[in-house]
Amino acid sequence: MRRNTVTLLVLTGLMVFLAACGGQTAQPETAAVDVQATVDASVMATATAEAALEQMVDEAVSEAMDEAAAELEAAADEAVAEALAEATPEPTYAAYSEEELVTAIEETAVEAETSAQTYSETAETAASDGEVTAEEVATIEYYVTLSDETLNELEAMIDTYYALYAETGDEVAAELVAIEEELAALNENVDEMTAVLDDINSALEAGLELADETIAQLEQTAQEAQAKADTVSAQLQTWATQSQASFDLEQIQANASVAQEDLSAILQNAQPDQIAGSYEEALTQLIGYADTANNALADGAVSAAEMQTLAQLGANASAGLSAQNVPGADVLAGQINNLNHQMAAGDLAGAQAGLNNLRGQMSQIPGFSGGNIGGNAGGNIGGNIGGNAGGNMPNPGGGAPRPGGGSRPGGG
Repeated sequence: MRRNTVTLLVLTGLMVFLAACGGQTAQPETAAVDVQATVDASVMATATAEAALEQMVDEAVSEAMDEAAAELEAAADEAVAEALAEATPEPTYAAYSEEELVTAIEETAVEAETSAQTYSETAETAASDGEVTAEEVATIEYYVTLSDETLNELEAMIDTYYALYAETGDEVAAELVAIEEELAALNENVDEMTAVLDDINSALEAGLELADETIAQLEQTAQEAQAKADTVSAQLQTWATQSQASFDLEQIQANASVAQEDLSAILQNAQPDQIAGSYEEALTQLIGYADTANNALADGAVSAAEMQTLAQLGANASAGLSAQNVPGADVLAGQINNLNHQMAAGDLAGAQAGLNNLRGQMSQIPGFSGGNIGGNAGGNIGGNIGGNAGGNMPNPGGGAPRPGGGSRPGGG
């Protein structure tokens, strides 16, 4: 009986298990994850974020730099304006021209450097043995005083320059203001040296031994003076050189302006003194003018003598073209006039273009076949006008002989 019960329990459990297994519903299979696509998307998102961040940083840096530059420029303008407002011309230098004053500033800067160098070397020599005597102090004081006077003179010159010749926004003035800051540092050094010498004098007068620190300070102050004096002198000499270059440029421009005025005056007085008596002679004059203009432009400058020649040749050519009724005479004369004025005004690029236009117009004249315009005019005329014009050339002006030989129809 017990055995049957066990068997029944086993069968019952098996049935329950089978029923449970049979009742389960099949679950759908999970889709495979695209790992590479995920990685690519992540990389792209990172790159985009980095680019955006970099752009933000660049914009911020650019904005900060612009603001800093604007602040520096404003500060420089303010410093120049302040220097100009406070400047008072020293009577001694008030009569100097700007160029003379710049030269004086340059020379005085060299003197200041020499004075500083002298007292610096004297002080270093005195301190080199670890002792400084009253005589050595007196010598150093002499050169310090001389340096101080030279610096005061230099400042007076600079103030005079500000008062008479500088303007706010002037680059030359702005550079001078910056140099003056170095000059102020050199003045401070002179004051420091004076204070050190006073201390040494006091100690010597009291019969005290100089402290090593005092001697070291004397030597250090002297070395600093030399370095600052060298800097100021170099900067002022560079400034003076640049200023002188500016004066030279202004003089060149002024001379050029006067020269151009003189060249223009030459054109105003030009009158024809040789009018062509024939058609071919009119063309000969025209080619001669073009040839001369070409030669004048070749070296990149037109002298007064060349302009005088061109003015005369142009006047003759224009008159000859009109007298011989050359087709397009008015246009050609206008081009000659424009070309001369361009050369007189120094517009050589425009003049070259004008000469090219004139050559193009010349090539359209009946009986003119071109050739080496502006080159060998004689050969061109002899071959192309005298020999080839023949039946193509119009018959201008009264009973003039027909170019190329023969008689003019109706004229004899």
